[in-house]
Amino acid sequence: MFFIACEKDDGNGGDPSQQLVFESLIADRYTLVAGESTRIIATATGYNLSYHWSATAGDILGSGAEVIYAPSPCHAGENEITCEVKDGNNNSQLKSVKIVVE
Repeated sequence: MFFIACEKDDGNGGDPSQQLVFESLIADRYTLVAGESTRIIATATGYNLSYHWSATAGDILGSGAEVIYAPSPCHAGENEITCEVKDGNNNSQLKSVKIVVE
């Protein structure tokens, strides 16, 4: 399992009273052939957000709200990619997507 984190810098720290809302987690493609990759985008709003990514197999490339998922060439089947968004008020929300590798 891999974990990557980074904080969103909005320049002024944002509004601490803004509630965390994790709106969506979307992949460009949900079915891949070994050797291919897909972009995954987390859409969230809130105060001082950080994004923490994990995958059951394969690699997460990049950080922040948009990453690239590259599956392991030796692991065909269904892989789950999870993003946890945390805010500066110690709130967090999780979403997952499943990518099938053929």
